[in-house]
Amino acid sequence: MGFFPLRACAGGAVVVCLGSGCSSSTQTIPLLHAAGAPLTLTPQKAVPLEVVTRSTGVDDPLPVSGSSISYAELEATLSIAISTAAAPWAFDHQSQRPGGWQLAIDVTRAEAAYRDGRLFITINVRATLRDRTTRDYLAQSLAECRQAGLVPENEGAPVIYSCMSRMGRDLAGWLGSVQP
Repeated sequence: MGFFPLRACAGGAVVVCLGSGCSSSTQTIPLLHAAGAPLTLTPQKAVPLEVVTRSTGVDDPLPVSGSSISYAELEATLSIAISTAAAPWAFDHQSQRPGGWQLAIDVTRAEAAYRDGRLFITINVRATLRDRTTRDYLAQSLAECRQAGLVPENEGAPVIYSCMSRMGRDLAGWLGSVQP
């Protein structure tokens, strides 16, 4: 007779796993802890900008198909990448909106795959700019980043950060076209 591992589940139930399909072999890598904060290289100044991220049907941790890896803290790292890229715009326009801005980032799609030694990442967002004090709608845009890199499957954080930094720069450029 073989050994059957037991797992405790929510509510105190115990599940008996039979066969190899029951083992949990996914390794979750928290992005902030794996590579630090993804700071976009722009001047660092105190600015009246609040970036709020949330996901719409996107898994966090984000599983990487074709591997046993998933990456966690997607929203937090994306928020930092966009905040650091958009900070100079907010500082330059601070006098036009003394109460500041809120940039809501809705992550609408996030996919990662690993094939032939290469990590592929796609992230789509909807960005909504509002007045931070009155919550008045100011503008909205869609942004997407796609990035790939030849890395070991468990060392993909820099590839994901590169994608997020590109998105941050793209959204900062869009903000430049918005009437503050």
